Parts: sequence; C-alpha cells; structure tokens
Amino acid sequence: MYIFISSKIVRSDAPLGSENWFVMINVPSDIGQEWEDLVACTRKNIIDKINKILGVDIEKHIVCENIVTPQNIEKNTSSVGGALYGTSSNSMFSAFLRHPNKLRKFENVYFAGGSVHPGGGIPLCLASAKIVADEINGL
Repeated sequence: MYIFISSKIVRSDAPLGSENWFVMINVPSDIGQEWEDLVACTRKNIIDKINKILGVDIEKHIVCENIVTPQNIEKNTSSVGGALYGTSSNSMFSAFLRHPNKLRKFENVYFAGGSVHPGGGIPLCLASAKIVADEINGL
C-alpha cells in the first residue's frame, strides 16, 4: 500500500482543515474479475489497516472518494486490461518480454514508460526515458 498526502507539503492541494489522501495498492490487470466485490472487500481491508495503524476511524473523515480500477484505466487509457506496467512481471523471464525502447522496424519510433524496458515504477520509468533520450542522441 502506498499513501501520499501532498497537502502536508502544499497546503492548497486540499481545502482548509482537510487533507488529500492518495492511496494506491497494486492489483492484477482485468481478466474478468468481479471488481465491484473486490473493491468493496479491499476498501474495507485498507481502511481497517489504516485505522489500526493510526488508531483513528478515518472513514468518518472521507468527504470525497474516487476509486480507480483496471477497468477504468483501460477505458481511459486503452491500456490492455488496465495494466499500468504492461505484461505481468511474475515470472523470472518477464523482464525479457517487455517491449523494447526503440522500434527497429520504423525509424525514429521510441517507447518509454512502465510497460517497456526496464520496467514499472518511477525510478525505472525515468531510466526508460534516459535510455530513449540516449538512443535519440546517438549515445
């Protein structure tokens, strides 16, 4: 679970006296799961865990909530199955199945991001962008 509250640093990111919580958990891509049930169960588990850790009932403080599922992600971004990081990375060979950063078939076609080499997560996405920049600059 990843929690980020930007209003702790930038006060104007939330109304006065409030906070803006971004809570993210990793889930698999959509292959027909019952997302409504999964979301309800997972939301309860996450809130219970936060309550236990903080010793506070956070649910009564939630004013606005937006839950994003792989179905939403696929609809809004055309990412297959709503996958943020491309193909699943659960096998020891998955890194070799990622899309390359440069498309050899066409000139000047490059890819950067979580679903291409070297993989997902902010540091690796930045590494991907650096690889593409070096390719473009002929390094």
